[in-house]
Amino acid sequence: MKTNKLIATALAASLAFGVVTPSMAAVNPAPIVPAPTTGSGGAWPVWVIGSCAASIILAAMQKNYLGKGELTPPEAWSCGLLEFYNAATGKLKFVPHKPITTLPERTN
Repeated sequence: MKTNKLIATALAASLAFGVVTPSMAAVNPAPIVPAPTTGSGGAWPVWVIGSCAASIILAAMQKNYLGKGELTPPEAWSCGLLEFYNAATGKLKFVPHKPITTLPERTN
């Protein structure tokens, strides 16, 4: 019985103090300010690193498809651009290198 009286008292208090009056309804809320949409937002390093990695992978796939072996370190350091230039013009000399491995079945 006490529980019902406590619930009824709490409900009556919330209705008494929580009623929205017309003067409260006229209050204007704070304006919503949109986020700035100009500028890169500092995301360009992510795009540079990602595109360099993708270019290295594509250059390695191209060199493997053409049967030239692996990318040399300078070709990988240039994000694969040296391999693309060599495949397009043929002006750069192909210099094979030994793969860096210690497994006996992988060495030539």
